[in-house]
Amino acid sequence: ARFLRALSYGTEVGDGPLVSAELLKLMTSDQIPDALKRPDSFFPGFWDQMGWGFGVGVQTGGGHAGRFGWSGGLGTDFFVDPDGTIGILLAQVDLDEQVMALFNEFQQLVPPH
Repeated sequence: ARFLRALSYGTEVGDGPLVSAELLKLMTSDQIPDALKRPDSFFPGFWDQMGWGFGVGVQTGGGHAGRFGWSGGLGTDFFVDPDGTIGILLAQVDLDEQVMALFNEFQQLVPPH
């Protein structure tokens, strides 16, 4: 939680931010060109309001636009919202349809902004 707070927008660690505002903006901006977001390039619906930054997934639309985070294949999930709200889920089980459904429900616990 401390790391995510430090990575969240505007939060400082010690004498300054963990990363500069410019680097955070670059990290959390969608780096995948629309031409590569084909329906068959991942799983159906993945690219709807979603993209990849550097090391994180980013919400590109909808009520959680600007959110970044990661849903891992071994049952971990985290997100950081633009207002600094963070969420962490540690299920520690292999990713399957049930765990993905849990991740989706978890992601919706915070109301859209």
